[in-house]
Amino acid sequence: MKTKVFLFLPFFLFFGFANAQTKCSCNETLQKIISKIESEYPGFDVKTKDQLLYNNVKGNALKASAESKSDDNCLEILKNYTGFFKDRHIWVLPNGNSIPQISNNVSSKNVSNPLNINLEKFRKEVQNQKNSFEGIWKDDSYEIGIKKLNEKESVGFIIKADPKFWKPNEVKFRLFADGTYEYYMQDHSSQKGTYKIIDNSLLYFDDIRSAFTKKIPQPVLNEEEIEDKINEINGFYIKKLTVKTTLIKLGNFSYTYVNAIEKMIEKNKTLLENSEFLIIDVRDNGGGTDNAYQKILPYLVTNPIRNVGVEYLASPTLISTTENYMQGLKKDSIKNKSEIIDLKKRIEILKANPGKYVNYNQNKVNISSVSPAVKSPSQIVVLANNHTGSAAENFLLNARQSKKVKFLGVPSSGVLDYANAMFFDYGCNNYKLLMPTYRSFRLPNYPIDNIGIQPDVYLDETVEDWERFALDYLEN
Repeated sequence: MKTKVFLFLPFFLFFGFANAQTKCSCNETLQKIISKIESEYPGFDVKTKDQLLYNNVKGNALKASAESKSDDNCLEILKNYTGFFKDRHIWVLPNGNSIPQISNNVSSKNVSNPLNINLEKFRKEVQNQKNSFEGIWKDDSYEIGIKKLNEKESVGFIIKADPKFWKPNEVKFRLFADGTYEYYMQDHSSQKGTYKIIDNSLLYFDDIRSAFTKKIPQPVLNEEEIEDKINEINGFYIKKLTVKTTLIKLGNFSYTYVNAIEKMIEKNKTLLENSEFLIIDVRDNGGGTDNAYQKILPYLVTNPIRNVGVEYLASPTLISTTENYMQGLKKDSIKNKSEIIDLKKRIEILKANPGKYVNYNQNKVNISSVSPAVKSPSQIVVLANNHTGSAAENFLLNARQSKKVKFLGVPSSGVLDYANAMFFDYGCNNYKLLMPTYRSFRLPNYPIDNIGIQPDVYLDETVEDWERFALDYLEN
């Protein structure tokens, strides 16, 4: 099973988090989070060598939480405590599954009131409106009708959706003429942001990264063109800059985008093979999973890749989450047979070593022999900045081992020493606690957290156009 590394909120993989049924006071929440971190955070011993400082921070947080009269400042108190560890794989955030809070400034219309729309009549009307925004749109979960109410507002109403949460004709979102939206989540709470309409075929909600494609009337773009547009919006594209040089933009390594990245690379195989130079842009890529960049490695490698291993803290949470994940795989046991066998072995090792650090394969260094592509670029530049983190930093460590790769930019984010983050159930449902589950064998000799990976060529603030600089670096 590939190592999975997670960083920023929109792209977390929610393995095995069970919602506790207890709403706790701020003080009780903090006490339970402290207990969970002190017993199950892999970096705790290293990060608290200065016991006097740690106990002072903890004491101040406990005092503040005890004196807190309401939950209004509780999140800040919790973050002040977790911030002590300077580990951006530790997150405390409000539990989105708690009682939904409808925004006070949503449209005056009742969100749950169904619109009075005759669906069959609506279908016939929009069928002949070839250039109209009105029509029927879909994503993976919803079939939506979009109807213009007036010059300032259009609404998206439910045609098909999970009946546990939505009824036909209920309003799913409102689109305003100034480019803003109000989008109603599964729990009917309100989200606001801006939207894009692309070629009257694609509706994209920024912030929540949700896309709908037009089905009726016939869209201007075909399915492949729509897919390319969505990828580009999400920060994934390949384009030929010059006769010699091609650019790959990889904006995120979230598990959500693995298939899209792999399809994009396969689709552009001929272009990649026949490019003399390649620029790979992972600026602002906050991480995700190492699986996301495997298909690009054959174009980079000149020799086997050395990866320093990790050791997991055998905690109750890691054991239960691994068991839950395995149970999910058993639904298709034939397809996932080898992974299930591997997980069973891991669970046995974890259960045999409670509270200890375990190395699943007993190797501190793993050497991967990636088969080079038959044809590939002769020189490659990777662009990275201080928002390049987690799995994207792992990509940097892999890529720069090649004799033909240079890293240009500034030091990366520095969030890689403790990873494979997951949610920990600590007994309260007010807030979610996300923590890493392993530590790297690079420690203590080669720390990266809060330091970053250093570039081969530093791009100072006078370099305004990094892409142009990289192009000149390769071609001139």
